[in-house]
Amino acid sequence: MLEDSLSRFEDHIQRLIEGGFARLFSGRLHPREVAVRLARAMEDNLRQAEQGTLLAPDVFYVRLNPLDHTALLNDGANLVERLQDELVEMARAVGLVLLHHPEVRILADKDIPLHHVDVTAQHAAPRLETTQTMQDADLAQFREIALPEAYLVLENGTRRIPIIHPVINLGRHRDNDIILDDPSVSRHHAQLRLRFGHYVLFDLGSTRGTLVNGQPGAEHTLQSGDVITLANSRLIYIEQLSGPEETSASTQAFPRIVPDS
Repeated sequence: MLEDSLSRFEDHIQRLIEGGFARLFSGRLHPREVAVRLARAMEDNLRQAEQGTLLAPDVFYVRLNPLDHTALLNDGANLVERLQDELVEMARAVGLVLLHHPEVRILADKDIPLHHVDVTAQHAAPRLETTQTMQDADLAQFREIALPEAYLVLENGTRRIPIIHPVINLGRHRDNDIILDDPSVSRHHAQLRLRFGHYVLFDLGSTRGTLVNGQPGAEHTLQSGDVITLANSRLIYIEQLSGPEETSASTQAFPRIVPDS
């Protein structure tokens, strides 16, 4: 069993509540309670990989009283994205490894008292017993499955983006595989993941949501011709079912951009 070490988070929690973190909750929630519960959920769900590496959970469920839930989500303070960013900083501050950018799901729960919060967490990916990166692990998992010959087309048709990995992250932040220069798109908006030979689109708790053919949802199995809407950005998913199509001069692989260290 991993040793209880909430005290490792104390300095970071103190810095959070002394900064802009408190303003996220508009006086409805106590910022220290939120920070402590996030830290406790992270600590309670650590996994130990090879050589003692500690893997932090990457999906967090934040449950609020329905009145608090409605008020905070209508406040327009990008609460989900800010909490996700703070979880990244929290993990970094105490030397934990995140295999995915954390996903925060804010839920209404009538059993939670007004002005209180409950936080639970889990790992989105299968348990890893190595220190592989997310992409390396996914490539190993899918190494014997042929990737569909698929690509995304920007709605105006000016760029075709080949899908050449089993996991593709989309958003406006530069650490995504496909970067959308649209301020209405969340920093980490959606993810494409290969499942049983088909790509599935997942919403990552985005602010403006994800639609496929105009239908909202957290998860969509894609078919050729599906229109994907991420906030104000639209892409078309194309999957070639027969022989390879001649590559046009406009075909361009969208490079992965690695942020400066």
